[in-house]
Amino acid sequence: MRLLVAIALLIWLLLMLRSVVAEYQYYQSVRTLEPAIWEKLGSPAWVKIPMVFVSPKHSNMLRGMTNPTVRQLAVRHRAAGYQFLAYVVLVLGLGIAYFKFG
Repeated sequence: MRLLVAIALLIWLLLMLRSVVAEYQYYQSVRTLEPAIWEKLGSPAWVKIPMVFVSPKHSNMLRGMTNPTVRQLAVRHRAAGYQFLAYVVLVLGLGIAYFKFG
């Protein structure tokens, strides 16, 4: 059982790191490759960056990016986030089932 928990935590850690790296690369690509959009976002600081990128007000602006590298990193960032959330939901569902029926 401990091995199973350790494997689940290791997978969680790897997916989390992958998501964080994809997010950081996406933010940096917008900053360096789309400086006009970065300026329109208000050149956010460290703590404000994620909030600016999920804001409905700024999401339309981010959809208008023309650089293919930035667009590719945006898709990769979104996919990594969905995969991480899907894994968390799966583990929570399995945990609930285990403790309810086990």
